Amino acid sequence: MSSVYTKYQKSYIYKIAVVGNGGVGKTSMVLRYCENSFKESYLMTIGSNFSTKTVELADHPELQVKLQLWDLAGQKHFSFVRPPFYRGATGIIYVYDLTRRSSFADMLEWRDEVEKVIGQKPCLLIGNKLDLARDGQREVAEQDGEALKGEMHAMQYIETSAKQGDSVEDVFKILTLKILETSGKI
Repeated sequence: MSSVYTKYQKSYIYKIAVVGNGGVGKTSMVLRYCENSFKESYLMTIGSNFSTKTVELADHPELQVKLQLWDLAGQKHFSFVRPPFYRGATGIIYVYDLTRRSSFADMLEWRDEVEKVIGQKPCLLIGNKLDLARDGQREVAEQDGEALKGEMHAMQYIETSAKQGDSVEDVFKILTLKILETSGKI
């Protein structure tokens, strides 16, 4: 009689909502994380896009964590379809564009929209398009993002480049670890 060896002692699935204005790079972040690729042009997300990825946690090899990533349409005219997609989310990634101050200014509205449906959940505040910010197109200073982090109820502020891959994987790992910690799994 042979025994079957399982690499993982515990397995979890978490729903993560990725939210922010249209054009801030939510789809690009999810694609970079899930497929390690980047497309120069995208069609606007209609409603939502759904992706899954298993997170590699070097410090917790006994855990298998799969993320269900819900990339939600950011345009105002889609606001009526978003609330049902928030239900069941265990974490939120709030994304704005470092080169578009208006997307930063809307972050508190995003927080209110999400928290009205599901309350506070572990979340991160992300300033995306760091590659363009480095090229002199920055409209939002790093200090502004750090200052907004507290108002967003975010545990951390991170600047990313979905195009170049800067810190994208870190975003999902940090949020996963916070969810596991908050829920008493680690």
